[in-house]
Amino acid sequence: MTAGTAQDTVPAADATGGTADGSLTGDRQPELDDLDDLDEYLPVELAPTDADPTDDGSDAPVSVRYNSGQVAGVVYGGLHQYVQRVRDYHELSVDYVRDRLDSFVEPGFHTISGERLDSGAALAAMRRYGGAVLLASPGTGRYTAALKLLHGTGQPLREIRPTFDPARREQLTIAELPVAAEQAYLLELPEQAHHIQYGFARDLGAYCHSLARRDSIIAVTAAESTWTQLGSARDGPVLRVGVPDAGQILRQRLRRLRPDLELGWLGCEPQVAELLAGAAPAEAVRLAQLAADVLATGALATGIAAEPTAPVTPDSPGGKEVVAALVSAYHNWEAELGAWFHQHNEPRQRAFLIATAALEGAPAPAVLGAAESLDSRLADAEGNNAIQYAGVRELVAAVDACLDGVHTVRFRRAGYAEAVLDFAISDRADAFSRELWRWVANLPLRATGTRPSMDRDLAGRAAELVLRTALRRRTPEIFAQVAPVWSQRVELRATLVHILGIAALSPELGAAVRQQLYRWAQVRHHPPIMITVAEVCGGQFADFYVEQALVRLGHLARHGVADTVTAVLDALGSLWRRPPLRQAVLLRLARWLGGDHPHRAALAGQALDALGCPDPTVPGEHPDQVFQEITLATPAVQDEIGVAIGRVLDQREPAAGITALLHRWFDDAAADGELITTLTHVLGRSVTAGPAAARRVARLRALLYAWPTDPPPADQPPTDQPPTDQQPVIRRDGDYPGPTSAVDASRRAALRRHLIHQLHRADPMATRRAIRPALEL
Repeated sequence: MTAGTAQDTVPAADATGGTADGSLTGDRQPELDDLDDLDEYLPVELAPTDADPTDDGSDAPVSVRYNSGQVAGVVYGGLHQYVQRVRDYHELSVDYVRDRLDSFVEPGFHTISGERLDSGAALAAMRRYGGAVLLASPGTGRYTAALKLLHGTGQPLREIRPTFDPARREQLTIAELPVAAEQAYLLELPEQAHHIQYGFARDLGAYCHSLARRDSIIAVTAAESTWTQLGSARDGPVLRVGVPDAGQILRQRLRRLRPDLELGWLGCEPQVAELLAGAAPAEAVRLAQLAADVLATGALATGIAAEPTAPVTPDSPGGKEVVAALVSAYHNWEAELGAWFHQHNEPRQRAFLIATAALEGAPAPAVLGAAESLDSRLADAEGNNAIQYAGVRELVAAVDACLDGVHTVRFRRAGYAEAVLDFAISDRADAFSRELWRWVANLPLRATGTRPSMDRDLAGRAAELVLRTALRRRTPEIFAQVAPVWSQRVELRATLVHILGIAALSPELGAAVRQQLYRWAQVRHHPPIMITVAEVCGGQFADFYVEQALVRLGHLARHGVADTVTAVLDALGSLWRRPPLRQAVLLRLARWLGGDHPHRAALAGQALDALGCPDPTVPGEHPDQVFQEITLATPAVQDEIGVAIGRVLDQREPAAGITALLHRWFDDAAADGELITTLTHVLGRSVTAGPAAARRVARLRALLYAWPTDPPPADQPPTDQPPTDQQPVIRRDGDYPGPTSAVDASRRAALRRHLIHQLHRADPMATRRAIRPALEL
């Protein structure tokens, strides 16, 4: 197991012997017209975890709610705002930390022996030992408490993102944790102890002492039950985080959410106080957010806007309305919805209610059309003429909604849309939930001609609905219900990739979605599903989990499906364009190339050739990009490349692109003498990669003699022509230019003699051999 390339890591060797950071239609299946045809492709539903362009309609106005511990937020503006949220969560940006700590409430800390500490004393203890373990249940504010302590150090904050992959039954180890000077690290342990190597607690003490010597510090958050299962407790502070007062959290959050109103009285109202009694911080945060929503919805918002100076007090009509609506919203409007469904048995009205909840804020005709679609989908028999049914205005009134000035449908109650969906899902059998999300998946598609067209606005709203509901209800299986439909159209696939990438990074569903992507990649599915996985792995997901992205791309490559191969190559190209990820990509391609799976090895050869080709749009001569990256790699990574080439040479038919790739490396080494040492080392390692070294030497000699070294005739122009396609072109041997001058020919001939000599000197019995310095050309 390797550590993440984006972090300085403990100098522990990975499988290569060195640290991981280095210190591209034949198999297309027929298109399916109905989602039911894809049931066999859907993965096993995953349990939720405790842990989160194109013109695709993703800019539809939406409201994104989330809460965690002591902090909640509301973000407006479209799906891209989710991206910022998860990036802030992982990158611990200054604004993100400031927002989390702005309404911080002191929780108090207790040592194992029972001594009470405030934040200052807890920080002092952490400084002495180089860190602390903060024990508390999820949702009690332990994450915010850890941020508070680390922020007090004044050091740069860094989240530790372990690279272990639970989908592969890997475990978190001490060797993955970074060691750098003057850093404040935050590590959230997995909630399941079997994802952590036994003895982690024992070894954490030495790791903290190592940090202390470098003036660094770490806060580790964990559930007490998880920590107990890890074995012996370590020396140093293990602190239990207290539960901050829910009433105080409510007042703090209301002061931040509605600074224009004095709402400190709200928590003292008997009905609200009853809700706060024994409430976890996350529930107090949710209550504050609901209060802000209630004040911004319906008649209350209108009244406050009309009289902004009028106070909202416990005795005022507005104050009483706030309390009543807040209590109902907190209970998810269950009583009101139960009464409504009891009184309204007409299917059309119920379908309109659910459509409004799914598309709140959309134009009324779109909502009505969606309701008719849902009504038709759920009907047991054919419906009658639609003229006999109620129209938009009657239906709007029936569901207690309203039409605003631009003829869009909205509820009059705060949080009512989510409550309607939750009520309908929980009050019906599982078959209803499946039909509901299949209906959502088809909302953006409009029947026009032989192939449905796409409504971009509805696509954005449907995507936001899927993501928001999956995160709120901790139900990653929703993605499996919409993926078969959305993955078949390029425009919708882009939206699906977007929300899957966000969910894979989210604290709510990240681990479960990453496992779902793994299962989709591991088993051969319908090509659009596999292409979707490849595009997710080539996106922002890899910025934070590059090793997991490459593992999933590797599984996709094994299937050998033409369209999927293209998607995997595109994803690898996307990763390669990010310099911090290149070493990880290079190492993984080397392992694929030398592995036992022929489809994956062939793809690796194509990828290395395509990634190494100089950009034809950039003027001038440029070296092979892969070779340049190899020269920057550690000897261990260079050995992996050499071993992979050696195994390719053992095959009767080498992987596509390898001959062209090696000839390009020969060109670069002949042009730059400083590259000869690296080339010699890699080729020498390829000879010692196993038995039959003489055969590999012979094949390398043949490659070297096929490499042109004779000077061109005076009347013959260079043969190299830049590719005309925008995509990388895999060239063949004859496509490569020969020497451009007598001097160039002389250097090439000398390089060939040198390499042949060194290949014969290679000792097949040694695992490594020092190659003499490069000759002077």
